[in-house]
Amino acid sequence: MFFVGLAVAVALTLFVVWLIRQQLGIKWYEWIIGFLAVASLFATVQHYFSSLEENEPTSAWMGALIFGIIFLILAALDWQLIIRHKKVA
Repeated sequence: MFFVGLAVAVALTLFVVWLIRQQLGIKWYEWIIGFLAVASLFATVQHYFSSLEENEPTSAWMGALIFGIIFLILAALDWQLIIRHKKVA
C-alpha cells in the first residue's frame, strides 16, 4: 500500500502543477469529486489484494470491477468539469 500511496501522491502533485500552468480554477465540488475518485481507486486496490490474500479470486475481480467502474466514472466526470472551465474562459 505504500507504493500505491506514493504513486497517488506523485500523480496528485503532477496534476496540481498542470493546473497551475494551465491557470485553471477548480471549484470546491470538483475537489470533492476528485477526492471520491481517489478514494474509490484506493478501495479498488485494497479490496483486490485483500480478497486475493484470502483466496477469493472471484470476489477480488468483482470488487475491482465495481470499485474500478465507480473510479472511472467519477474521474471522467471530474476531468470533464475541469476541462470545460478552460473552454468557457
